[in-house]
Amino acid sequence: MREDDDGWQVIELCDFVCPAPPASSRLRRGLRRLGRLLVGHHDEPESGLDGRVPSHENFDRQPAVAALARWAEHWPGTRAEVRFLLDPPFSGTADMARDWAGKRRWPCLSPPDESELAGADVSGWWRRQGVHGPWLLDELARYFLRTPTGMTFLRDLLVRLLEGKLGSGLVVCNSWTYRFIHQAFALVLPHPCCLAPVTPHMLQPLGLKGAGRKLAALTADARGNAGVALALWTADHADNGGRPELPTEADDTTAFVLYALLLHGGLEPKRLQWVLPMLGPERLAASLQRLEYCGQVVWQGTRWQLSPAAYPAVREFLASRDHCLDDF
Repeated sequence: MREDDDGWQVIELCDFVCPAPPASSRLRRGLRRLGRLLVGHHDEPESGLDGRVPSHENFDRQPAVAALARWAEHWPGTRAEVRFLLDPPFSGTADMARDWAGKRRWPCLSPPDESELAGADVSGWWRRQGVHGPWLLDELARYFLRTPTGMTFLRDLLVRLLEGKLGSGLVVCNSWTYRFIHQAFALVLPHPCCLAPVTPHMLQPLGLKGAGRKLAALTADARGNAGVALALWTADHADNGGRPELPTEADDTTAFVLYALLLHGGLEPKRLQWVLPMLGPERLAASLQRLEYCGQVVWQGTRWQLSPAAYPAVREFLASRDHCLDDF
């Protein structure tokens, strides 16, 4: 490691180790959760610290972009090769990849339209791209729907990518989508990579100032995810009661909705209904309204998405329901 290393680096997924929280942090989190369950207590916002920090969408990505450049310095070569970069929710990895590809003037592929997706028309989709040379596929989650007819396109696309038929390129894959591919398809994505987990030292240049133990606890709560750490910090210093918590009546319906949003990186209402046909429109709408009220989901443009500050609690909730989790 270089002496001037800022901590940002690209590693293989097998080398990712989630930061462990300090013992005192684990105890506080357990007591806080018990208090909410028993008396509906909400944390008071922390005071005495400047909570104004960038969001998960606009923090300084240049050190991470530089790490991508080092990782891909001698790639691609003469042989067609596709690399896979995993993108945990709100980590900013896709934005970093877009910044990096933009500097290289690589074109960013557009997702399939509804007819291409439904007809698994990978050939027609590829002709529409008009690409010659290396490319970036920035959101693999946009290339499938978890429906009876919505997964064939993704499977056929992955086969062509792995066979080198589409040339060299970088595929950014939502970490939950990656786990789904690993579980649902008989395909192995070679050497998937990711950004190394952030450390307290790496959070300070992003605007988070505090004692080392405090930042270590925050890093652990965020599971090494810079964007989630920023969202948690903002929630901890807000005047609206701190981090969002799941409704006490959260059930299997809640889990289905949250998992679908994580798997697809957010969904339009129509597509969310397609993915969850067992939930009638009224039941789905009621669940979304309750989750929005509790701060778990937000309406972002045309889609429902998870709230960044809610992500750790949601992941823990899905784990308690034995859902298939990502690796982060």
